[in-house]
Amino acid sequence: MKSVVLLISFLLAFWCSCTSATTTPNPVFQVVRDINGEILRSDTRYFVVSVIQGAGGGGVLRGPVIYGDANFVCPSQSPQEMNRGMSVYFKPKAPEQVEIIESSDVNIEFYLDNPTICKNNVWEVEDFPGQDKPMHLSTNGEAGNTMNVASWFQIKEVDGFTYKLVFCPYGEHICTDIGIDHAYGQRRLAIRTDNTFHVVFIKDTFIGIKSII
Repeated sequence: MKSVVLLISFLLAFWCSCTSATTTPNPVFQVVRDINGEILRSDTRYFVVSVIQGAGGGGVLRGPVIYGDANFVCPSQSPQEMNRGMSVYFKPKAPEQVEIIESSDVNIEFYLDNPTICKNNVWEVEDFPGQDKPMHLSTNGEAGNTMNVASWFQIKEVDGFTYKLVFCPYGEHICTDIGIDHAYGQRRLAIRTDNTFHVVFIKDTFIGIKSII
């Protein structure tokens, strides 16, 4: 009888050890927060502003115009530190998702108070895939198109409420940081640069025309 009890105890211990060894815990999804610690939401606009004080420049805005087409511009950083730039929406790949999660795919779209001025406002890595270094971002993207990998970006934490924007066309483990390329007197956002653009997010509280129609 004792031998049977010992055998059952051994089998139970073995089963528990195997179960604990093969079971992986559920990943903890980290939300992205603005400079005040509030969770970023897909239905709210935010300024994307440099975390560097002094000569680090300001927020991201549309411009300059490329090829004379007002609908085709590069997201660029304002050289003026006090300029927060132009606010954006972060739109997750899953339409029902409201909170913005780190390392999840989002479209980034500039907000314009007058939507008739320009039609193209969605960020995209222009001419991807390509071998150019650096490769500039444009506003020629298409929101919600899961097949257009060039229009999807991710947000990753650097420290506290400081983040970086990254481009991960081939999956989570192959990402390229978005940096600043000083070209033609502008601070253009681009991938394959020698720097990383560290940013904070500031909620845009302005109630504009587009917000209420």
